[in-house]
Amino acid sequence: MMYANEAKMVSNEVRVRELAFHAYNQRQNFEVSAERIMESATKAKPAGNFSFDGRNWVPNEYMGYAVVSMLNANPGNEELSKYLTEIQASLNENLQPVNGFYMLPPESFHQTVANTLSDGRFKANILNAGIEPEYPDMVKSAFDKIAVSRLQNPIKMRAAGLSVFGTAIGMLFTFDNEADYNRILRFRAGLYDDTKLAGLDVKMTRPIIGHITLAYIEQKLNKNQKEYLATIINEINEDVRSKNKKNYFLISNTGLRRYDHLAEFCNADNYPVYQFTI
Repeated sequence: MMYANEAKMVSNEVRVRELAFHAYNQRQNFEVSAERIMESATKAKPAGNFSFDGRNWVPNEYMGYAVVSMLNANPGNEELSKYLTEIQASLNENLQPVNGFYMLPPESFHQTVANTLSDGRFKANILNAGIEPEYPDMVKSAFDKIAVSRLQNPIKMRAAGLSVFGTAIGMLFTFDNEADYNRILRFRAGLYDDTKLAGLDVKMTRPIIGHITLAYIEQKLNKNQKEYLATIINEINEDVRSKNKKNYFLISNTGLRRYDHLAEFCNADNYPVYQFTI
């Protein structure tokens, strides 16, 4: 999600900048504060990513590629995966209206490390241009140019709490260690500096925001439902804060994934993977 104060207008184009470490953590902690949750819930609106046909959820098309760190494809996240699934079950049980919220499958839980191309930009620059077979190799070439870390420890992100960001509900993460934050920034800078990818209009469209999306809002909420949404999230966040020493997302790798909609991020043998650890 991109906020107005996270980008600056330069020469009639939006030039997006990464947040400084302390500003990043400050932002994340603000977004999960009780007062902010009450405010952001009033602005919640339907995402339009999934439709309920009376019996089943049907995904709406949203195609593209992204460089993501899948929760369950990174070692050591079993407890966090279990905890997020429990939180999601609580949301599903308590939120109203029934079938107003699409709960993402736990196997889709991920951190987007870098957006590449999606929806119209994906179709114009990759699909309709006929270069999709070559695209994974182009991303691999960019990965190969990024300096490899000599660290054995994975990047650690601490769960800060749930947030409502426009059309979605997700767990936000902070960094205890500035060096871990910088490891992700260096990777992103290297990827977005690649000239071949830049030629396809691959560019940074938002700063890195540590989060795992758990649900999309898919019905218009009335005033009482928005207030109740905020109440439930604030109750969950009290529990998150009481256990935050245990709730880390460990990131050892990130890789290219393809999606036709936002509930399934598909892998293939020729999709490149970047290792943050040796």
